[in-house]
Amino acid sequence: MTGPGGAWLRAYLRSEWRALSAGAAVMAARAGVLLMLPWPLKFIIDNVIFQRRLAPWLHGVLPDPLTHRMALLDTLGLAMLGLGIADALLVYLGNRLFLDAGQRIVFAIRADLFAHLQRLSLAFHRRQRAGELMARLTGDVRQLQDFIVAVGIDLLPHGLTILGMATVMLLIDWRYALIALSVAPLLFWIARVYAGRLRHALRQVRRHETTLSGVMQEILGSVQVVQAFGREPHEDGRFGAHAGRSLEAGLHANAVQAQFSPVMNLAIAVATGAIAWYGAATVIRGTLTPGELLIFLAYLRGIATPARQLAKTGRVFGRASVAIERIGEYRAERSSVAEAPEALPFAGRASRIEFREVGFGYRDDHEVLHGVSFALEAGRTIALVGATGSGKSTIASLIPRFYDATSGAVLLDGQDIRGLRLADLRRQVALVLQDPVLFQASVWENIAYGREGAGRDEAIAAARAVGIDAMVEGLPDGFDTMVAERGQSLSGGQRQCIAIARAMLCDAPIVILDEPSSSLDAGTERRVMAALDRLAANRAALVIAHRLSTVRAADEILVLDDGRIVQRGTHEALLAEGGRYKALWQALRDDSPSPQLRLVAQ
Repeated sequence: MTGPGGAWLRAYLRSEWRALSAGAAVMAARAGVLLMLPWPLKFIIDNVIFQRRLAPWLHGVLPDPLTHRMALLDTLGLAMLGLGIADALLVYLGNRLFLDAGQRIVFAIRADLFAHLQRLSLAFHRRQRAGELMARLTGDVRQLQDFIVAVGIDLLPHGLTILGMATVMLLIDWRYALIALSVAPLLFWIARVYAGRLRHALRQVRRHETTLSGVMQEILGSVQVVQAFGREPHEDGRFGAHAGRSLEAGLHANAVQAQFSPVMNLAIAVATGAIAWYGAATVIRGTLTPGELLIFLAYLRGIATPARQLAKTGRVFGRASVAIERIGEYRAERSSVAEAPEALPFAGRASRIEFREVGFGYRDDHEVLHGVSFALEAGRTIALVGATGSGKSTIASLIPRFYDATSGAVLLDGQDIRGLRLADLRRQVALVLQDPVLFQASVWENIAYGREGAGRDEAIAAARAVGIDAMVEGLPDGFDTMVAERGQSLSGGQRQCIAIARAMLCDAPIVILDEPSSSLDAGTERRVMAALDRLAANRAALVIAHRLSTVRAADEILVLDDGRIVQRGTHEALLAEGGRYKALWQALRDDSPSPQLRLVAQ
């Protein structure tokens, strides 16, 4: 737990050092109480029952057993009660300190991990299952709290108690103490062996649980498609297969843990029996009192308790060990799009974005863009057309640095965007995607998401600016209508209009419109295109579309084929030129129900 893999955890533990130190002090006091618990019984047996004389150092401290036998018994009874009350209070206080500290540590870890994951590049997120991310943010982080509490509440007081017990036993009879303590190495060797086996088994359990969580999220998130194609039985089988593997891993971990306790208890029972026999023989010989034998047996039990406790909490430590490894893996991830230490600020409004011989590949061995060059200035619209997979969306992703060009450069007002602050760069760009992402909030809050600090009035003004206010006011509660998760309670056109208003509120000088009118009916497309016209006015607009009718009036059309610009020009010039664009136009001109609609840069 404290090895290199858990080095990052120590920083969080240090942040709560006051609470953890206070908890440790309380548990140290409890260890002292546990150390004293058997002693009243020792005096009751030796001095009250057998009326042995008190040790000289106890004269005046306890009543004389020869003359005040019942008074001594009463005193010892009250001492036992006091020790029990003290133990209860210390347990409560220690538990509270460690539980609260653990909660705060877990909160900080989860917040930092969430912030770190948000800032990792799209390349990382696209290769991860959403269920995997959620499992590490919730389940794995929660295991760390259980670990902190188990160490503070269970192992710390018992560990300190063992040291005290061993010391006292050696002072009473060092020979018998060595015999009694000889079982300790065996117990902890057994614990170590099983802890390693259990950690490996739990690592497999966690891996299968995470995969199962991802599969469940994927199936339930796509339930409409599952039902539409009648694939429920298939998904039942897929879920069952993953759940079966998770079950097998869990059963194996249970078997390992189930073996742990019996093996440990058997070792303890054999050792206790042998030591009790030897101790009784020593009492018979007169070299040990019955009360001292009771102390030895009580302390032997006390030494065995942490081992038993480890058997009970082995799953907690195993899970925590795996969680530390898994969280550490994500913490070690670095974004493929990193802000340079010497990154420059960018103030004002950009007026030009330029691609200069840009090449890009999602993998090192395969490029999807080859020598792409063009410039887009404020007040102009460039349209990207081409077959699916030709590189249109990849070009759009390079502008806000979701990915970095592998060759060439993307320039903003003449500056390589890799040398600019990411936040400043992304404030220059507004996105309207084919499938807009809306949050579970009111309509106005979804629009206001486009600018930090924007309120309801600014959101309504943005909606009016793009001409969608009438559409929004027609919703059940107008701008206060609550939107379901991912906008499922709205139509595609309504989602698109809200996304356009959000981009208008953002007021960025560069607008990227990725398939803005795809799959819309004629009436909805007309409303959306009118809103887009208002959004694109006086801005640098980059439009990506399969429907060529939406880009006819662009100032320049770039035709892409296999990541290369194979033609460029206006709609009319490209039709006259023939080639790839004319073939696309002829193939797709019937796709648009309203070919007269145009995106015009005012």
